[in-house]
Amino acid sequence: MTPADFTLSIPGATPLAVLPPRRRTGARVEPFILGIGGSILPMSSHGLVSSDLFLCVGVLYDRHKTRLVRYYGGSVSTMPNLSTIFFSSTLANMSSPGTSSFIGEFLILVGAFQRNSLVATLAALGMILGAAYSLWLYNRAVSGNLKPDFLHKFSDPNGKEVSIFIPFLVGGATVR
Repeated sequence: MTPADFTLSIPGATPLAVLPPRRRTGARVEPFILGIGGSILPMSSHGLVSSDLFLCVGVLYDRHKTRLVRYYGGSVSTMPNLSTIFFSSTLANMSSPGTSSFIGEFLILVGAFQRNSLVATLAALGMILGAAYSLWLYNRAVSGNLKPDFLHKFSDPNGKEVSIFIPFLVGGATVR
């Protein structure tokens, strides 16, 4: 299997990979409270951010009728609005600072590090790998060389699609 054979999929479960360490550490009162508070935020944020990513992939699939990554690329020049929405959603999925996902994962890791640094380190490694995959997917789906076979199918989201995207973008950035 080559990287070109990968299908366009959502790395939506990667933010939830940090939830189990909160349970496994057996943390006492203060770290436990941090972990509980941190567990609630990523779950609510995950619902909003993953929905937005699914909508982005749905728009791309609607235009191309394929999920193979090798057929995507270069859409940043012909679909700048969708590329911006996709990038914002990817940043939120990676738990970048300033997003609701970051706050939750930070609280979980602080609570986990206070109790068991090995488990917290493994969780942080999982977060890094998930972020790398998210960036790889975005790079392959949006950047790169424009595929001439699909040039006529590229079009930015229409007003109806944008009106669906906006609440998820705002919610994914501001859930507190």
